[in-house]
Amino acid sequence: MAAPVGEFNDHVELAGGLGLGGLLYLNDQRYAALRLEGNLVIYGSETIRTPLSPTVPFVDVDVRTTNSILSAGVGPQVFLTRGAIRPYVFGTVGLSYFVTETSVQGDYDEEPFASTTNFDDLNLSLGGGGGLSVGFYQGEVALNLDLSVAYSHNGLTEYLTKGDLRRLPRGGWVADPILSDANLVTYRVGISVGPGW
Repeated sequence: MAAPVGEFNDHVELAGGLGLGGLLYLNDQRYAALRLEGNLVIYGSETIRTPLSPTVPFVDVDVRTTNSILSAGVGPQVFLTRGAIRPYVFGTVGLSYFVTETSVQGDYDEEPFASTTNFDDLNLSLGGGGGLSVGFYQGEVALNLDLSVAYSHNGLTEYLTKGDLRRLPRGGWVADPILSDANLVTYRVGISVGPGW
C-alpha cells in the first residue's frame, strides 16, 4: 500500500502495487548488503464501456486508463541484529517513471489489442526506510516474513490523475498534467528467501 504525502496527497488517494527486490551481502556476518529493488504502484484506474468506433457502433469494448509509477533503486541495507528476527534500515537512489496509459480490450481478449501512452515523466528518486525480517522456516533456505516502511522522494513531477485527459469536441484528446511534488510512503508486506539465520 502507498500513501501520498504533501502536495501529492492533494491529488491522489491511497494506492496499491507490488515490488521485487534482492540483496547482495557484503560480509560473512550478513550485517551489510547492497539492496536492489523495483516497484510498481498504481494510483488510479478508470474503465469506460464504449462502442468500438462510430463506424462499428454495435461492438462494445473496454477503454481502460491506468495511472502508474514504475521505480527502481539501489543502495545500502544494514541489519541491526542477527538471528530469526532482524530489524534493518536502508537507503536507495534510483529513478521513478510516472506514466498514464490507455488500452482497449474486448470481452474475450486476455490482452489489450491497442494501447497508447498518454503522458509520462521520469525523475530521480531518493528513498529510505526500515523494516523487520522475521524468520518462520529454516531448511536448505530460510523463509522470512518481511515488513517494511519506505519513504520515496520523487520531487517536482508532472503526472495525470482521473479527469486530466479530456476529449476535444472535434475529436482527439488533450492532457492537463498536474505539476507538484510527488512523494509517498509505502507499507510493504512480503516473503523473502535467503540463506539460513
